[in-house]
Amino acid sequence: MMKKNLLLSAIIFCGAHFLNAQSTWQQVYNIFQAKCSGCHNQSNFSGQLNLSAGLAATYTAIVNKNPVNPAALSKGDKRIAPGDPHRSFLLRKINDSLDMDNGIVKPQEGDVMPSPPNPALSKYEIELVRQWIFAGAPQTGMLVDTAVINEYYTIGGINNVTALAPPAAGTGFQVHLGKIFVPKGTETEIFIKYNPKLPDTTEVIQLALAQPPQSHHFVIYKFFPGQDINFAQGFRYNSGTGPNGPSHGSADALCAFAPQQTLHTLPPTTAYLLEKKAIFDLNLHILNPSPDSVLAAEIYFNMYTQPVGTAQKYMYRRNFPDLSIVLPPGDTTSYNDIATDSSASNLWEIWILYTHTHRFGIDYDVWQRNPDGSQGNQVYEGWMDWSYTFNQGYYGWGIHAPQEHFQNPFLEINPLEGLIHKATWYNYGTDTAYFGLTSLDEMMVMGFEYTNGPPIPQSGINEMNKNQFVKFFPNPFTEISNVLINNTGNYQLKLYDMFGKEVSSYAIHNSNSAVIHRGNLAGGIYLYKLFDEKNSSLSSGKIVIAE
Repeated sequence: MMKKNLLLSAIIFCGAHFLNAQSTWQQVYNIFQAKCSGCHNQSNFSGQLNLSAGLAATYTAIVNKNPVNPAALSKGDKRIAPGDPHRSFLLRKINDSLDMDNGIVKPQEGDVMPSPPNPALSKYEIELVRQWIFAGAPQTGMLVDTAVINEYYTIGGINNVTALAPPAAGTGFQVHLGKIFVPKGTETEIFIKYNPKLPDTTEVIQLALAQPPQSHHFVIYKFFPGQDINFAQGFRYNSGTGPNGPSHGSADALCAFAPQQTLHTLPPTTAYLLEKKAIFDLNLHILNPSPDSVLAAEIYFNMYTQPVGTAQKYMYRRNFPDLSIVLPPGDTTSYNDIATDSSASNLWEIWILYTHTHRFGIDYDVWQRNPDGSQGNQVYEGWMDWSYTFNQGYYGWGIHAPQEHFQNPFLEINPLEGLIHKATWYNYGTDTAYFGLTSLDEMMVMGFEYTNGPPIPQSGINEMNKNQFVKFFPNPFTEISNVLINNTGNYQLKLYDMFGKEVSSYAIHNSNSAVIHRGNLAGGIYLYKLFDEKNSSLSSGKIVIAE
């Protein structure tokens, strides 16, 4: 068995009550001074480590430095590995039994620290050290809400996940996320890049998950090759920017879990491809509705694997959000959109079709799109129950909408024609709602998991709705890209970032072509939408700006 573990902790950036506090590193250093320097000092140089050399010197001696213990070194551990507590040998030495998945191996890795007569570390102190590591082990900054973790370890809190048994030897690996601290009555969404350090390229045929009921979603993203280096070690928030923000545009979702999901088994002969150098970006959105207790969440997920080349087809995932929704208060509002891909060369063979809104959502329906652009057969009814067994008479956004499974056969869709999806909301609040990432914002997302089917018939290309066909060349592009529309007319082409913010707009007058310029846009994936002169959406998709 190859077992991989990762400790996450949702750490709160400094607020007013931190202004006069010590930096997090200073607090960690104080713990080492009080509890560990008796064995690790200039005269008693245990492990060739001096933890009393001063703030700067001690930091330099431990962060990203190799341990001298041969067993820990052979695992690829550092004394402190920024962002990765489970590969931080110094933390594993002091961990004791706080995290049962992060202990030392005796006798190869020695004894637990500190050794008598030095005083033992409290659970709060161990927690503070590992949260500092998870935050990226910075030398400056007040990063940890110490009141939250102190309350959890002195008063108690919520922790309601049972550990998941890891895969049997040779069948896969496990990742353990936790604890993830969420203060009373708040929510958090975090991202953490994680290297599973796979020995070889492999195929994933099943995932098992144990997560708390307070989870809104858990998504396993896979970075595009080389894109992980653009993002910081340690936790990142959905509200962050640049290297400290989400990876939207730099990673694709491998698999996503709604709160009630525990098992995800792919159809026979299919698998997810996991390359040897694959780097995950793990995304958790979790809410703590309790007004009384801190939530200390944990997540376990198992990936069950098979040798590469066993599957006949690989499974992929596509999302089609409408980022332009505007929902006035007190009104019932509907939006129609289309999901097409004018650059596709193969049919979509859809396995799972799903939708997503937030609290104002009351319905979501999906239809096949006819070659002339009109609405075809309905393939998804949002009023079905989660397992898509019966019509329950309402749209269950609160536990995530139903997932329609198509198997034997898959649902075959021509990407040039695509799907039409329609969401409906009733905004019972007092403010206009827009597309956004928190539970108080709104969303309109339709997506599916699919395999590539047979090549698109040439007749389908010739008979497709010309207004729909939009071609960018080159795509990806670095500075400019040419746009070709298979019908002359008046259009508005808009580009959006992955948060739904409009970043560019191009007016096309009595023409079927245009040139778009990169300008100041950063590299990454952007969404485009083409509107006619009546502001009706004709086509949408993705365009990539290369670094």
